[in-house]
Amino acid sequence: MKNIIYSLLLACAFSPLMAQHREIAFEHAPLPDLLARSAKEHKLVFVDCYTTWCGPCKEMSTYVFTKDTVADFFNTQLISLKLDMEKGEGPEVGKKYRVGAYPSYLLLNEKGELVYKFVGGMPAEEFLRKVSEGMDPDNRVAQIFRRYESGDRSPALMREYIVLTLRNKEIKRGKELNIEYTQSLTAQQKLLPENWFLYGENQFSRELSDMHSPDFTYLVEHWQDFAKVKGIDSINHKISGVFRKLTSYCLQGYYQKDIGYQKEDFVVYRKQIKHTQVPDKKDLMIMMDIAEAACQGDAQLVTNLIADHIAQFSSPNMDIIFAYLSFIPSYKKKEYPRWEEIIHTVAAHSQNHFLVDHVKSYF
Repeated sequence: MKNIIYSLLLACAFSPLMAQHREIAFEHAPLPDLLARSAKEHKLVFVDCYTTWCGPCKEMSTYVFTKDTVADFFNTQLISLKLDMEKGEGPEVGKKYRVGAYPSYLLLNEKGELVYKFVGGMPAEEFLRKVSEGMDPDNRVAQIFRRYESGDRSPALMREYIVLTLRNKEIKRGKELNIEYTQSLTAQQKLLPENWFLYGENQFSRELSDMHSPDFTYLVEHWQDFAKVKGIDSINHKISGVFRKLTSYCLQGYYQKDIGYQKEDFVVYRKQIKHTQVPDKKDLMIMMDIAEAACQGDAQLVTNLIADHIAQFSSPNMDIIFAYLSFIPSYKKKEYPRWEEIIHTVAAHSQNHFLVDHVKSYF
């Protein structure tokens, strides 16, 4: 099947069918009508899930969907539909197929079943390659779906399924699969190299092992076990980085919006830090005071805590000043007399030249 599809792609690439500058002929009909056509014509339905404000969506429409090779292939092999995810049937379709990023691309069979999905802007060659992979009835995504639905929960399949959902920005589903998978693992299995992506610093950290996540909580509570496998420096780097990020998020207001301030959570954070052997433990404990004061809206306390301690912070921990300068911008500095003291202290002690240049711009 795959060879046939690639042959069709090559044929389209060299076909002298008509004048150049063709484009994908998107249908203007409800999705159910196109699924009915799919059954009659034995073609998959391709759905471009976009929004009007999405930059990569516009680039794909302008530079990829108008490529002759792309247009010729799509117009002969697929039934195509563009759906604004914020209008009409878009929101319902987005919910059904867990569309979490734009652009997202769906390949549906005549029953409306998802047979393939991928996301993001990309060159025409990569786009055609992914579509051709998806048109193969035995594509990898379809295999994963079938095996999972049949009850297969083998570790390798679960890991691949988690990665697939996160790459397709199905964040909620990815987190659900992560919980299902980790609950099936023994303590020793969690330490295996193939499972480090659940706990370590990588492209999926934000979804799997960030602040307030079950995986990060497990890592902190069992850091000694992970250190024996991954090394203490790697574990300390991860733990310090998460609490530093937590502090910055509180200063920027993201924490309050996404997680919500609960005093008891900060009691837990402080206990977690005390339980570790991170070299910057003192910094992190003070940073939890700063973060909690920010959550409580006490800008004066935030400023005083930073002014009192920033000179002793490690250079990486001084980077919270980027967030502090959004918490208290320069036009408010007269309300906080120690604001300039903080700026000059950071300029004198930070080893991050980007931060130093940034704070010096306020001199």
